[in-house]
Amino acid sequence: LGCGVMQPQILKDAGCSTTKGWAFGLGLERLAMILFEIPDIRLFWSQDERFWNQFQENEITKFQPYSKYPPCFKDVSFWID
Repeated sequence: LGCGVMQPQILKDAGCSTTKGWAFGLGLERLAMILFEIPDIRLFWSQDERFWNQFQENEITKFQPYSKYPPCFKDVSFWID
């Protein structure tokens, strides 16, 4: 989930000059997490062969956890008015 602070000029042009805004997006990594049941986005940037060896070209396989620690699920959502 890519995110960041919106440029103040964009908000000003939209008539919201006194507020701050956040931009969120859904990337391919998040879609792959759903498709392959991968619990942690950080695995995509790991060099761990135990992760990368689980996936083959043209095959959809469920991720098999290999850590002795349980997955950490963190989700944040909010509305700024």
